[in-house]
Amino acid sequence: MPTPDLGQQIADLRAIVLRANAPEVMTPAEAADFLSVTTETLYRWRKDAIGPRYSQPNERIVRYLREDLVAYLRVHRA
Repeated sequence: MPTPDLGQQIADLRAIVLRANAPEVMTPAEAADFLSVTTETLYRWRKDAIGPRYSQPNERIVRYLREDLVAYLRVHRA
């Protein structure tokens, strides 16, 4: 069985470290990385009102709290 290439191993480790040390307040890109989804998925979830809670202080800024993302994962785990 072939082993994953070094680049993939580094990317996987980076994702683990980012999740473990996630900031308290995250941008959509950081939240998407934390949840392992795309920013487009987060946008669609916001539009359809089905995703994790978020704050939108104005029409151009969206922020997620880490605790809201963790709560969302707990409720929607398989």
